[in-house]
Amino acid sequence: MVGYVKSGRCKEALKVFQDMLSGSGFDLAPDSVTLLTALSAIAQLGCIDEGVAIHRYMEDHGFLVSGKIGVALIDMYAKCGSIKRAMNVFKDVEKKGVDHWNAIIGGLAIHGLGDLAFDLFMEMERLHLKPDDITFIAVLNACGHAGLVKEGVVCFEIMRRFHKMVPKLQHYGCMVDILGRAGHVKAATRFVKEMPIEPNDVVWRTLLSACTNHENLSIGEPIAKHLIGMDSYNPSSYILLSNMYAQFGLWDYVRQVRTIMKERDLKKVPGCSWIELEGSVHEFFVGDTSNQPVTEISSAPNGQSELTFCRI
Repeated sequence: MVGYVKSGRCKEALKVFQDMLSGSGFDLAPDSVTLLTALSAIAQLGCIDEGVAIHRYMEDHGFLVSGKIGVALIDMYAKCGSIKRAMNVFKDVEKKGVDHWNAIIGGLAIHGLGDLAFDLFMEMERLHLKPDDITFIAVLNACGHAGLVKEGVVCFEIMRRFHKMVPKLQHYGCMVDILGRAGHVKAATRFVKEMPIEPNDVVWRTLLSACTNHENLSIGEPIAKHLIGMDSYNPSSYILLSNMYAQFGLWDYVRQVRTIMKERDLKKVPGCSWIELEGSVHEFFVGDTSNQPVTEISSAPNGQSELTFCRI
């Protein structure tokens, strides 16, 4: 099962799990590692019905909702779209460790509930629970998605000044994202320039994305060219630069960028989302899906987007 999950074949991992439960060729009962692996596969597939069934199996067979299993359940429910169930599991865990707090704060971030994520973080502070690197990444992500600039700055300063933790690239990247999403592009640019460590391509691309979203060509154009110089075969920088030119009606520059991409055979990886409907998980692609295994296709209405519907 672990081998299947690590290679991205989560459906096969769940098939093995079902074979164990049914006794098909096996005389084994799932243990905690089996359940953790199955929950990880379900979280990646987004099939919440399977997750609820495993949760019920755990209750029926005396598995305690604590430790790593509790963390996996919270993470599974959050990623499958049921933050309410994730919160219920979190509340049921008697001895909560930092990993449980990280899982629920990260889940709240996924669902855009930044205020509640920040409140839980402050509750950790009141309970004198020591957060770790992942805690701050989760809280900062939550603040970024919810537009909570002041709260994000507070978290960053608590990390540095109160807990004496040295921020890593991920934390700096989160701060750039917080400022950029809120439209503070110049402040985000200053923040990047004043970083005590060398910003990587992710930090620069986060700033470039903010420039694109807020139509700041003067800052965004040199950043895009810098990124292309760092990695000339990463298509995302070209796409962001092309979109920025298009926003300002600079169509000659758009064509130049697209021509370069074509010459270098650069293609954008299609976006992908999942949804569960009546017990089946459906996968949606936006973009070039020529290399995707598709068994059932329906076009988007009015031709508004290049949307492919795939039953898996």
